[in-house]
Amino acid sequence: MEDIDDHCHQRAHVLVGAVKLGILAWEKAEPEALGIADVARERGHSAMVFELDDLRCDPGPAGAVATIQGTPLSEFDLILCRCDLSTPPWTEKIQQLLLLNGEPGVTVLDPLEVHIRAASKRAMIHQLTLHGIPVPPTKECHSAADVRAALDAWGQVVVKPALGYRGLDVERLLEGPTTSALELTETLLERHGTLLCQPYLAHKGDFRVLIIGSKVSSCTRFDTAGDDWKPFSGDLADDPVSSALIEPSDELASLALQAVKATDLTMAGVDIIMSESGLTVIEVNPVPGWAAWTPEMARVPNVHLVEFAETQVNARGSVSAQSARGWR
Repeated sequence: MEDIDDHCHQRAHVLVGAVKLGILAWEKAEPEALGIADVARERGHSAMVFELDDLRCDPGPAGAVATIQGTPLSEFDLILCRCDLSTPPWTEKIQQLLLLNGEPGVTVLDPLEVHIRAASKRAMIHQLTLHGIPVPPTKECHSAADVRAALDAWGQVVVKPALGYRGLDVERLLEGPTTSALELTETLLERHGTLLCQPYLAHKGDFRVLIIGSKVSSCTRFDTAGDDWKPFSGDLADDPVSSALIEPSDELASLALQAVKATDLTMAGVDIIMSESGLTVIEVNPVPGWAAWTPEMARVPNVHLVEFAETQVNARGSVSAQSARGWR
């Protein structure tokens, strides 16, 4: 990890032309998307932050044209996709993303198939397993009986939605198949339909390694212990547990890079714990967040992402000679 001023000075030569950048935000006024756009504009690029509902199929001279806030999708060089696939309406979102991914000459990071596979926790865990990444054993559960079988096998378990974020409805069951545990399970099943169940791996401290391209952008250590056993409580009003940016060990950085490579993502937050079993990847998040960071620290991934966008577009040889006008 680098001092941001030194980093910008050292990498200034990367900028060779103006990139027309679109940033698909998780939600309206998302701080990460706005921060990325600010850095892009500082570096002479055009940047538009938009939501999925800003993407439309409009009439065109030959039939249909994909537009973003009225601008033809074909005018963009690259789209950074930070969309939320953890909440409905999933069918509509998939149709919108298919439209976004269908324009020749426009790079989408990350592409639809890659993004969906990482957003789906069961598909993501399966993909990591296929590539030999250490992950917890995982059981798909559709009933309280399924969860009870997992408790019988592992004793202490974690249950979580198959799609989710920020620790919402991620629960730890430590006392076996008690009445309260099974009632909680029934509630979660009614809410989500499918749960994933994994053995609870006792540990102190969680690591989030942020990968952009093929490099470590940052590493955060969350002070998880006792009742604060997960970085985010599951209450959106709560701040995460205390944390600190650290320099990752070679082993930690290497595992995070391998996990991201296994998912084919180009940007991701890799959640890793150290337990008696060693380093274990809990999740690879295709839409990592850093809104809770100080502005100075949040600027680091913002710069890294814009630089990565520059290299992708420049390598394709499609950087325009000057910035697009009208939607900066």
